[in-house]
Amino acid sequence: MDRIGGEPALTAAVDEFYSRLIADEKLSKFFEGIDLDKLKSHQRKFLRIALTKIPASLDVEKFMYDKHKKLFLDGLNEEHFDIVAGHFVGTLQSLGVPQPLIDEAVGIIGPLRGVFESGASKAKEEEKESEASLLERIGGEAALVAAVDGFYTRLLADDSLAKFFDGADVDSIKKHQLKFMRFAFTKIPESINVEEYLLKGHDRLFALGLNGDSFDTVAGHLVATLTSLGVPEDLINEAVGIVAPLKGIFEKGAENFADRKKKNYLFDRLGGEAAIEAAVDEFYKRLVADDQLAPFFEGINMDSLKKHQRSFMKVAFTEIPKEVDVEQMMFKKHYMLFKKGLNETHFDLVAGHFVGTLESLGVASNLIDEAVGVIGPLRPIFEKGAQK
Repeated sequence: MDRIGGEPALTAAVDEFYSRLIADEKLSKFFEGIDLDKLKSHQRKFLRIALTKIPASLDVEKFMYDKHKKLFLDGLNEEHFDIVAGHFVGTLQSLGVPQPLIDEAVGIIGPLRGVFESGASKAKEEEKESEASLLERIGGEAALVAAVDGFYTRLLADDSLAKFFDGADVDSIKKHQLKFMRFAFTKIPESINVEEYLLKGHDRLFALGLNGDSFDTVAGHLVATLTSLGVPEDLINEAVGIVAPLKGIFEKGAENFADRKKKNYLFDRLGGEAAIEAAVDEFYKRLVADDQLAPFFEGINMDSLKKHQRSFMKVAFTEIPKEVDVEQMMFKKHYMLFKKGLNETHFDLVAGHFVGTLESLGVASNLIDEAVGVIGPLRPIFEKGAQK
């Protein structure tokens, strides 16, 4: 690990590696609904161990199988391993790692292929031996689709909930609901932080008044939907047992928004989640269209990049946690770009597009000035990053 470049190189490698994986059509399905930041953290930890010394107490094959069991059930196999390995090599080559070190790293990772050869069949055998999931006992995929359709018919017809769906793409919401219920009624992957997922997904609705009472109303419609479809009472009770603990998340979301409103954060004065999403979309259109900046986005997964930008802006325009070392975080995130020549001149161009974006969206000049006051102090990081 030290010969490859230590911790900064490892961070850069994992970021580049996942950009390639997510952009690969044969692999992207395995990352749907996954918390990528958490996944990258686990990957860095694993590579840190693999490229130094694996503890004798760690059964690597069992560890890899357990971590990928859900994906094996979704079709992951040795062919996907080979594709991933190819991206791993491509990542190291793009970072300028010498070929002998790449060969050494492949020699460590390569033997894991056997886990992926047998993983799919082993996972399916274990699944058959285990008790059928609640999803299967309710009636499988067809019953789930019918339940979600009936569920949203009831929600949209409820006057107390209608405001939450104004201007919403209901088909898209149903798609996300199907995915979530599929997880909830089988097994939620360890990599998904349910609280974070729900708080983030409902941020706009908390601003409209979504709270614990709204959750109770929604839960009532879920019970009524399942009852109307003839689902046995014991299975309905089991489903409620899975969903009911989520009420606390909605209460927390409402409390968080009330607290934010009191503090009058710039994030909320700019327009909240929806405004930041619109700003990020417009912002990146401008960046990739700029000939001086476009080279830095070649081969980058823009959806993933926009997601990280939205998260960063939310933190920057609310309250940055004391434990976050912003300079170190920014250096790690832009390590690859500094190697490509990113510097303070590019920062100035980006800042100009940021201001132009906010102006085009009709943001008041005093709020633009305040936002620039938050972002502007980051410029020295780009000066130092280029030098390092």
